[in-house]
Amino acid sequence: MIPRDEELHDKLMEAFREYFKANQAWLAKGTRRAGMDTRHWLSEIRHFAIMRRQEIQVWRRAIEKEKAQRQLQKAQEQAEKDAI
Repeated sequence: MIPRDEELHDKLMEAFREYFKANQAWLAKGTRRAGMDTRHWLSEIRHFAIMRRQEIQVWRRAIEKEKAQRQLQKAQEQAEKDAI
């Protein structure tokens, strides 16, 4: 089984925290710089979310492959028992 790497999750959460701070500043100040910072962090969130989604898909496919292998092995063992 593939170990779950939480590094991307941590980066995504950190980006969200930074977005939250930037958004609060944008709401309070309404400056161009604050808006740019807010959009930057939204872009980072999108980037990390896409990467995390891909990571989860790879993990899911590995789980499905392992499950199929176990089912095949179980079927082979059952066939051997039935042959005896």
